[in-house]
Amino acid sequence: MGGTRETENRREAAICQSVRQGAEAILEKQMQLLEEFSGIDCGTGCLPGNRQVAERVSGWLRELGAAVEWEEEPELGIHVVGRIRPQNPAGKVILAAHLDTVFGEGMTAEHPFRREGDWAWGLGISDCKSGVVISLGAVEILQQAGLLPPWEVVFLFNCDEEIGSPSGSRLMERESRAADLALVLEGGREQDGVVRLITGRRGVILGTIDITGVEAHAGKDYLSGHSAVKELAHKILDLYAGNDYEKQIYYNVAPISGGRPNGVVAGSAHAEFCCAGLPTNQDFAREREKLQALEQASHDAGCRTVIREHTLFPAMEQTEANHRAFRQVQRGAALLGIPVEEAADAAATDACYYSSYGAGCVDALSAMGVGIHTTEEHVQISSIRRRTALLAASLALLEPERL
Repeated sequence: MGGTRETENRREAAICQSVRQGAEAILEKQMQLLEEFSGIDCGTGCLPGNRQVAERVSGWLRELGAAVEWEEEPELGIHVVGRIRPQNPAGKVILAAHLDTVFGEGMTAEHPFRREGDWAWGLGISDCKSGVVISLGAVEILQQAGLLPPWEVVFLFNCDEEIGSPSGSRLMERESRAADLALVLEGGREQDGVVRLITGRRGVILGTIDITGVEAHAGKDYLSGHSAVKELAHKILDLYAGNDYEKQIYYNVAPISGGRPNGVVAGSAHAEFCCAGLPTNQDFAREREKLQALEQASHDAGCRTVIREHTLFPAMEQTEANHRAFRQVQRGAALLGIPVEEAADAAATDACYYSSYGAGCVDALSAMGVGIHTTEEHVQISSIRRRTALLAASLALLEPERL
């Protein structure tokens, strides 16, 4: 027993030293790729820029010996899947990040990459390109040290996360079926020096309301009309009245439109809405019942309402599988002396999909970023090194019986 513990101690010490040194050594390679990324317009649906990013990511994956698969989605771009699969793998782990940003064409030239001290600026540099380079870097340093576990490692980099992963989610479902673990590299969280690893996120519904009324002259024939704008106004107030402040489930409506000139009673009106903060998938069913009732009820019987809705992100519930996944990453953190805690977050990411498809999931494994989704987006360089070491240590210590 003592010999076994001594052997394990030596192994853990070797892992600790290798991932720390490796994360330091690979940092400049990661920063060079981040600088390249920051000069490419790769907002969702920007096909030329997405292709450039996919090519650069695929090049690094091939350096790792990964089998690379491209799934091209019309009007959205290329999803990149990289697979390292040993014979008789002991398990399967997914490393997930996304390639798209929220920035339009031409914006990277207006906001170029720059470094100042421990920070680097660039559009999408935190959300989510740092996650991409951390996952690639972590696997490379384990390969070089001979510490990559005998697991199938799947890199899944989708190109449509910023619009809810309508096509990428199909790949997530496919890969999650046989996955033991999904590690999602969205932006990191820390509080009072403690790393917060996310195992719960809230879901989102998106929808539209279309009202059909009856047009009429707003002066001489006003009473013959049925205003779609007025009906929409009632429906908007009904949505806001459905906010659940205790559960923190909130409706928001925007944009809205309707009618023709103000001399005509509006014959049509349109609004878009979101319902955010859904903590469980049971809450989705409850809100959908409310929306169906809203569609069927009319303040003006002369108006007809059609409500269409869809899931943007399902809820990521704090399941036992997610807790076991957290404990796996916690082992890597303990090896490096990093304090961590399990936490929930209101924002939705692709982790919601991986969790709902059954993979034990941990999110927020990427670097610390500031100003995400703004033109002042920047990332802490030293945290890229720290999070690369954390991911590498967690992978090196993978043991299927702990999941």
